[in-house]
Amino acid sequence: MQNIMQSLIPNVIKNRIEQYEEGLVPDEEDCKYFDSSLTFIIMGASGDLAKKKTFPALFDLYEHGFMPKVFSIWGYARSKMTDEDLHSKIKPNLESIAENNDLIDSFLKNVFYRSGSYDDTDSMKKMMTEIKNWETDDKSFSKANRIFYFAIPPNVFLSTALSIKSVGMSHTGYTRLIVEKPFGHDLKSAQKLTNDLSASFDESYLYRIDHYLGKEMVQNLLV
Repeated sequence: MQNIMQSLIPNVIKNRIEQYEEGLVPDEEDCKYFDSSLTFIIMGASGDLAKKKTFPALFDLYEHGFMPKVFSIWGYARSKMTDEDLHSKIKPNLESIAENNDLIDSFLKNVFYRSGSYDDTDSMKKMMTEIKNWETDDKSFSKANRIFYFAIPPNVFLSTALSIKSVGMSHTGYTRLIVEKPFGHDLKSAQKLTNDLSASFDESYLYRIDHYLGKEMVQNLLV
């Protein structure tokens, strides 16, 4: 079964996986975003998805050299927390996957938390002002890229997207919205959500992701 699954992976991806497993550090040819600063904003950062999936995945990228020199990660949610509260909450999950625990503290120095409602443009604007100050603090980069990750319920996707459109767009680099599952609860609601988001963002801004895509199928294959 493992041979069957391996045969489905394109050679170019196999080569990258082999290089990754051998500990090779990615270069600018691999990661063309290295010429810019990167700000990753997790909407819904107080939830289980962010704690168990998103933050560990970002740490894994950092640990293996896939983060640019200047990066920061900002959590945003309705829960009242400090930076330190968030660090304590996610640290056990980072330790469970870390190959080098010494890197955890240096990673967490770039992780911040702010609270507010998802449709609260004023709170969002306040956070974005802090982000902009952070982005312009290092003069070695002229471009600032921003990625917003939606670890939030579908009923607040649109209000959150509109707040981002109003106060969160980068004017020097790219802005991307990653929309986590579920994308609606049926075809009709998914189409409405797509149309609503498309009114403010074209498809070049939007990425849809399902971290359990194909899970049951793969489990059935491996039984």
